[in-house]
Amino acid sequence: MKIVIIEDEKDLGILMRNFLVRQLNIKTPDTTVKVASSLLEGMNCIKELNPDWIFIDNNLPDGKGINEIRHIKDDNTGRRIKIVMMSAMTNLREEAYKEGADYFLDKPISFVEVRNILNQPFS
Repeated sequence: MKIVIIEDEKDLGILMRNFLVRQLNIKTPDTTVKVASSLLEGMNCIKELNPDWIFIDNNLPDGKGINEIRHIKDDNTGRRIKIVMMSAMTNLREEAYKEGADYFLDKPISFVEVRNILNQPFS
């Protein structure tokens, strides 16, 4: 399983990475889980890694994550990719789903909720 986390709060990005590595029992985290702190860096990680999961924050230093969801989905047509939008702005939930997000995580992040998302069937 390959994962890209796009989160400008470095501590949260690392915390999520470590949690996902443990939760999913990932044996090669250095090559399968990437943390990016900007949209540009995140989009490069997505192209490089072809992830199964993308966790994307909304407020990033170089733009809004919600504006990239549709592009990510369009660029990965035919691939089973799951996008999790993360934001403290719960009013973005409906828009995120309209743009193609598969899940929405309220900030502050609940790792119980992350675990619940990961346990959903991957279709």
